[in-house]
Amino acid sequence: PTAEALLYGILQLRKKIMRDKKIIRNEISR
Repeated sequence: PTAEALLYGILQLRKKIMRDKKIIRNEISR
């Protein structure tokens, strides 16, 4: 893959991780 595709993939992965962490935190705090 090109550097751009790689960078885009990393950004998408980070967004997903951030969202998953938020969901986990909400589950714990409830």
